[in-house]
Amino acid sequence: MNAGYMETKTDDRPVVLTGHYGSGKSELAVNLALKLSRDAGHIAVVDLDIANPYFRSREAADRLKRHGVRLVGNAYGYDITQDLPALSSSIKQYLGSPDFKCIVDVGGNESGARVLNQFSDVLREKDAKLFIVVNVFRPETDTVSKTISMIKSIEAETGQFISGILNNSNMLRKTKPHHISYGFNMLLEVSKQTGIPIVASCACEDLCGEISGSCGSLMPIEILMRPGWLDM
Repeated sequence: MNAGYMETKTDDRPVVLTGHYGSGKSELAVNLALKLSRDAGHIAVVDLDIANPYFRSREAADRLKRHGVRLVGNAYGYDITQDLPALSSSIKQYLGSPDFKCIVDVGGNESGARVLNQFSDVLREKDAKLFIVVNVFRPETDTVSKTISMIKSIEAETGQFISGILNNSNMLRKTKPHHISYGFNMLLEVSKQTGIPIVASCACEDLCGEISGSCGSLMPIEILMRPGWLDM
């Protein structure tokens, strides 16, 4: 995994993943946590997605637990109330802890990201890295201007500045290398206009060997969150 910007063992700063609905934030949060768990000691996924009822990090709770990753989010801790927007009081404890590397999965667009305001003090204190996940094949982020508008709205809503862009441009299991390259090139213009760097392009592991160096650093991922019937 060529993503040292996230993997440094001695770097306990939280990594916050935000973006539009369906951009793949939860998929990347789970993938990143599992990869880090192989090398680092204590990893926690903080599920702050209280806006979207589908494809949240908590759906991978069993898999994360098997790999020793702590899942934090719901205040109740059991399935019957997992959809209630009640956040655990222990979230700040994990975010501020030097013993845990936290991956924060935030709800879609500025409305979902608003929940970050509850934790703005600890996020600033820990110098959290706020990455925006973008799939340019989603209608909300299919142009440079739309993507920049989303970035500005999230920053305005949260008071946090986006520090990096994750190119997660894909067509689900029909994704080809040219889809990822197209997304990277569009996001280069976003980066040029905003000054926000592209930190990685995300791709399924079986595609990484087919992608040229023109897509920047690669973050190999597995599709873990999406049932196969949704691709039919």
